[in-house]
Amino acid sequence: MAKRASGKASATSAIGPDGLSRTIPERIARRVWVAAGGRCTICNSYLLDEEYTGQAVMVGQLAHIVGWSTAPGSPRGGDPLHADQRNLADNLMLLCHDQHKVIDDKSLWDTYDPTTLRAMKRTHEQRIRKVTALKEERKTTVLRVVGNLHGRPVELDDTRVIAALLERDRFPDWTLRGADEFEVDLRAVPGEDPGSPHYWTAAKAHLEDRLEHLRTQVRKGQVTHLSVFALARIPVLILLGTMLDETLPTQLYPKRRDGSEGWGWSPDAPEVEFRFDRVRIGTDRTKVAVILSVSGTVDPERLGEAVGDSCTLYELKPDGITPAPTLISNESTLDLFSQTWRELLATIEVEHPGARDIAVFPAVPAAAAVSMGRHLMRVAHPPLRIFDRMQDFDTYQFTISTACADEQKGDPR
Repeated sequence: MAKRASGKASATSAIGPDGLSRTIPERIARRVWVAAGGRCTICNSYLLDEEYTGQAVMVGQLAHIVGWSTAPGSPRGGDPLHADQRNLADNLMLLCHDQHKVIDDKSLWDTYDPTTLRAMKRTHEQRIRKVTALKEERKTTVLRVVGNLHGRPVELDDTRVIAALLERDRFPDWTLRGADEFEVDLRAVPGEDPGSPHYWTAAKAHLEDRLEHLRTQVRKGQVTHLSVFALARIPVLILLGTMLDETLPTQLYPKRRDGSEGWGWSPDAPEVEFRFDRVRIGTDRTKVAVILSVSGTVDPERLGEAVGDSCTLYELKPDGITPAPTLISNESTLDLFSQTWRELLATIEVEHPGARDIAVFPAVPAAAAVSMGRHLMRVAHPPLRIFDRMQDFDTYQFTISTACADEQKGDPR
């Protein structure tokens, strides 16, 4: 029997658009609340606490997908669902007050039809079941490194991170979150667009500070697995890779280039192999440079004065395929890229003893840049002198070095 709602929240009350409420049997109401995880099916708000005071007040509402009445004012009430089934769990969803009001507004009944609402309920409840099934060992600590790209800030909110992690059956730990919304936020560092020396110095200092926090948490045993979401200037990402603990299990998550705002790999993407060639032999074996033509082609004619006749030049590129931004779209391709990069470093170690550094001109995607840094062995390989294309310059300009003592006041040469 319907009655006028008293205004007092009840876990077993279903409130209609006319303010009338109907009591749902406790066993059915409990099933809906548990299946929804105590969260709004549409906006995911937590409904067991009042938002502003944090008091333990149930603010959720049981909402009918097909209205309990066939009367004209009943939302979706004209659906053929039998009246005996309208107060069962399959026809009820947990919503916050605002979303309940939205779906029951008569002007939106066509938008929120029974099929759409059932799909929302099914998707939400499946996600809650999957998340709550994850055990402690599936926890991963999130490290987001974001900057500005071509003057536009990178956006990467918690929702996108969680969605990417759930694809890998993991759930997030936010131990490393900084004072702002990200773990490493380079968006406020000035000079990124022109690539001024000050920018690279400040970016390196900020990375070192935040990564020291990571190392502290690893030593304390608070971080046992790391998930990296990084999108910033390529030299910064290579440097980031050198600062990550190689003994800490780490997964990289790239930003997808399929037009969506999602992050993660595309397992069905084709696997690509790589090769490296010696483009020319220099007159001085201690001078060596590498161009990486992966996401695009690096023109040797634009390397500038950094690579003269005395320098031996290598090129790493896809084997038999034209370089493209989407080339590395799955983890197996990233592994093949990393393997070829390690082989090239080993070749340089043997063929160029005494080299004090390696000049690097990278056209690579973000995940490959981080991987380059991760596979650089400081004890065996020379540090990298990383160059990048800058606005207002026809040639590549020096940005940053992976050498520990580099004070980043410009190219030391």
